[in-house]
Amino acid sequence: MNLFLRTIRARCDRIVNNKCASLSFAHHAPYTTKVRCELDRVTEHEVTANGLKPRKHRGRIKCSNTALPPEIQDAIAKCAKDFPLKSLISDGRRLSNCIRSRHWLPLDPPTSGRRKNTASDRVPISTERQPSSVFDMHDEYSCLTQLVGRADAEYAVLKRIFTEIKQRDPELRPRSFLDFGAGVGTGTWAVSEFWKEHLYEIMSVDKSRHMNDLAELVLRHGDPNKAMMLRNVFYRQFLPANPNRKYDLVLSAFALFDQPTTKRLLELVDQLYATFDRYLILVEQGTNAGFQLLDGVREHIARTHTGDGSHLFAPCPHSSPCPRIAQNDGTPCNFEATYKHSFVPPSGKQFGTIRYSYLVYTRNPPNSAQRFPRLVRPTAVRSKHCVCHTCSADGALRDATFTKSKHGETIYRCAKASRWGDLLPMNVQWDTSAGAPNEDES
Repeated sequence: MNLFLRTIRARCDRIVNNKCASLSFAHHAPYTTKVRCELDRVTEHEVTANGLKPRKHRGRIKCSNTALPPEIQDAIAKCAKDFPLKSLISDGRRLSNCIRSRHWLPLDPPTSGRRKNTASDRVPISTERQPSSVFDMHDEYSCLTQLVGRADAEYAVLKRIFTEIKQRDPELRPRSFLDFGAGVGTGTWAVSEFWKEHLYEIMSVDKSRHMNDLAELVLRHGDPNKAMMLRNVFYRQFLPANPNRKYDLVLSAFALFDQPTTKRLLELVDQLYATFDRYLILVEQGTNAGFQLLDGVREHIARTHTGDGSHLFAPCPHSSPCPRIAQNDGTPCNFEATYKHSFVPPSGKQFGTIRYSYLVYTRNPPNSAQRFPRLVRPTAVRSKHCVCHTCSADGALRDATFTKSKHGETIYRCAKASRWGDLLPMNVQWDTSAGAPNEDES
């Protein structure tokens, strides 16, 4: 009897949750924009001539439930064999929660004319304690905590970003790679999954000597006497002193928060920007704090590095200011990556998710997919139609409803199969005069 009641209660809870989610979406987007669109020529040719299924269109980022390579998992297990695994998992989860919830509080000196030591200028005590207790990788155990608690999630994010670059630029053959704030080496693992045979120099920069030692130990299969998995990997604590040194790929993932002042942050961005030759990737947590930090970096680059032939490759299909900032609804522009835990947490869940914000700049000319609408929220699939919340090429957030009767089966199936973060492979004309509720949703 108790089992029957629990089953009925669980079923009722699912129905109520689905209804609430539907009402939440309707409240968020009561109106949708009518669209006139035509399928991208490359996608249309692949579907009609080569039999490509619409759900596998060129805008899909085919990367989900990412797991670390088996040799990396084995190396991590060997590195952590002298420490209690349960404590590492618990402390790693705590570290991940702290990183996700932190805010950037730059320690800039007060400007002239302002009274010093005001309440707004004081740094919270919790923030003063963090550098010495949570984020300072000062010994082997704290570095292992980072490795166990963050490696799966960070690797999934970076692999998803590199997957998009690989799909949109299949001719890319990078010869050099610079990873600033490399940590345990997740950037090196991810980039080697795609261009291992082309990379002849991998520069891993992290201010912690213990972190560099651990990253090298992982690449040596957890044994300092074994050869490294990758060739020509170099570890440094500072960026190269030569300002003219260029790298094909430059990455800074989850490291911008460590800069103490706004001036130091912008100097670092300028240095990284001057260093990249093909792609510059900047990644932070998908929180409001991480998104606002990257938006400030984006404004700085647009203000100081115009006319040099580079442009924003992803995630935006435009070069206008971010519409999320103009909308000012407290919602960040972020995306989601799913991954498989190498060490199952106490909850027993084998898979996890992480939300991130990112910017990718390139010096290559824009490709045909540059102005495709980007899905910035999950697709709402309804009866005989689907609603896509997109960021369009004109720099606006728009909700578009696709149906089989109005847009054709191929376009409808492409839109229906697209997921959060994907590109819609179509040229869209937005009818902004539509001010009434969409009839397809009734």
